[in-house]
Amino acid sequence: MDQVKFGTELISRLMDHLCSRLDGCEGVGLSVWPDGKLQSAAGVAAELDQAQLDSGEGPLVDASRDERQVSGRVGGVDVVAVPGSWGDGGPVVLTVYLSHPPRVEDLKVIEEVEPLVATAAALVEFCAGEVLRADQMVRMVQHRRHIEQAKGLVMSARSCPPGEAFELLVRASQHANVKLRDVAEALVLIVGGTLEDSSDEVGEPPAAAFDTARRLWQALRV
Repeated sequence: MDQVKFGTELISRLMDHLCSRLDGCEGVGLSVWPDGKLQSAAGVAAELDQAQLDSGEGPLVDASRDERQVSGRVGGVDVVAVPGSWGDGGPVVLTVYLSHPPRVEDLKVIEEVEPLVATAAALVEFCAGEVLRADQMVRMVQHRRHIEQAKGLVMSARSCPPGEAFELLVRASQHANVKLRDVAEALVLIVGGTLEDSSDEVGEPPAAAFDTARRLWQALRV
């Protein structure tokens, strides 16, 4: 079997599964930052995730900017925010709301299920509800590795944390209306001359991506 159909139902089922395994789970949410989009939510996450996205403050935002797990309280409820994979809009952040401060056993369950939710979200975005072939899945993984390479270059040039580097890449791509992965790959090619873990199936980015990457790199080097 070389193809699988993915959709938002998969994400919802994974989130429901996560919540069912946690005592005192008040809700689970999945958001993208800095694009500020709530992808999926259950329970109190629908209201509390949106409040953090609107205000630009809270564990959800801190987790995406710093690319680290963050715990805190929002609306009188304890929350764990975990950054995971990412799309063209920004990092994907899973939020889990609990009726008590997170315990070690809670964090273990979240750590186990979060990669599945993040990967499902990335797959849904990548194939846009269509059938995803095995070769497409390989290319998706390659694109995201290239984004990591580009993010490392920005971090080195700007001396900034991972979240800020990613926001710079996202803003550059959105301003030029060029896909994030194309800008990232162009930047890696401009600076390093080659793409790691690439294949013949990964084509060269369009000219607009190279123009955007050059302007970004010049600005970073000033």
